[in-house]
Amino acid sequence: MGTPLVTVISVSYNHSRYIKENLDSIKNQTYKNIQLIVGDDASSDNSAKVFQEWLQSNNYDAITNFHNINTGLATMLNECIELAEGKYVKIIASDDYLHPESIENCVAAMEKSGDEYGMIFTDFWAIDDNNQSTELFLQYNSHNHFFNSDGSLKKDQLVKYNCIIAPTVLMRKDALISTGKYEPHILLEDHDRWLRINEIKKILFINKKLAYYRVLPTSVTNTRNERMIEEDLYIRMKYDKTGINESNLFHYISTKYRNSEKIPALIKNEYLQYPFRVKRLTFALKNNISPFLYYLLLKFGKKIK
Repeated sequence: MGTPLVTVISVSYNHSRYIKENLDSIKNQTYKNIQLIVGDDASSDNSAKVFQEWLQSNNYDAITNFHNINTGLATMLNECIELAEGKYVKIIASDDYLHPESIENCVAAMEKSGDEYGMIFTDFWAIDDNNQSTELFLQYNSHNHFFNSDGSLKKDQLVKYNCIIAPTVLMRKDALISTGKYEPHILLEDHDRWLRINEIKKILFINKKLAYYRVLPTSVTNTRNERMIEEDLYIRMKYDKTGINESNLFHYISTKYRNSEKIPALIKNEYLQYPFRVKRLTFALKNNISPFLYYLLLKFGKKIK
């Protein structure tokens, strides 16, 4: 196996407590041909200083990208990717960290598998704020239907489930670049990226736990949570080529319509273009009929699918 350059991008937003552990895990990789880029998006907790102190005390070479004004994760990532020189790129939030053999295992598998694979991901440990194991919310061994016999992820399964944990991923840089920049208005930038790559390349899976993913108590506002739900549905429609999400989408939008709840324009507009849309719901959305008339349409208009 060759040892192509791997660019590791570690990004922080108020992760000062975890940065040392993150960088230690990168330094301690058994795979040594690494270009390190560290970025901080104007944290209020001294994250940039912690980065700098670690780099100096460890005499470790890295490119730094520290913002004075918060611009959002997408802008930070796009800037760091422009600085990447590796054949492969790993992006990791600085509150997560890696198993020592993470990069070595992923590079070996990718080099063996060929150019048709755009990225690889692995199993993981879920940990809490104090590095204690927490309940796994995703267990790959109980989801064998996610995968093809060659170990690649089934394309339609990624459209239905966001089953990839970000710190486990290693991407080919050419696949990353060819699928465009991260979009600043998207909160679920990871899932959108995986799906872009999924459209043009295969995605490989290693059934080994090679990363530690930190699950922290959430402080997400109701508004932000609703936005993430909307984005998730939008992304699932955008990339659905088989109709795998048809029933879930219909249930979500139809329930909102019957309950006189506002249907976000993002969802409504994308659904009207969705190849697997249900005609009765499409008719209601286009003509803005009342919830009661929609109820009658559902009950008596079953000939209209």
